[in-house]
Amino acid sequence: MRKNNKSKYNCLIYYSPEDERWIAHSLHTDQIGTGECVTEALADLIQGLVNLFALAAEHPDIEIFREAPQDIKRMIRSARPLPGEIFDIAYHRVHGDWPKDFAVSSTSIKRKFKTEVAVAV
Repeated sequence: MRKNNKSKYNCLIYYSPEDERWIAHSLHTDQIGTGECVTEALADLIQGLVNLFALAAEHPDIEIFREAPQDIKRMIRSARPLPGEIFDIAYHRVHGDWPKDFAVSSTSIKRKFKTEVAVAV
């Protein structure tokens, strides 16, 4: 369900030529994950968010929400929706439901993607 007519997409995934890595950037926490492929970057972000929310549950004075910079928010406008299967793989990697000896490389032609990331603690 959408609230206040905001986009349901809260994560931008893009390739950074400067870093030679994929970056997954949370728009509402300003946290990032990085990886050699889209799946790794998204899994890194999800793990970071899980850790952040768990820490904040123990320490209520920790600020969770911080908006990403405007240039990141502008980039999401031209991003394509990420295939759900890629999100599922990243999610299962984080939660230990993916075989450690089964690698999936999700590289792309350096285009931008957007997805919704929700974390339950």
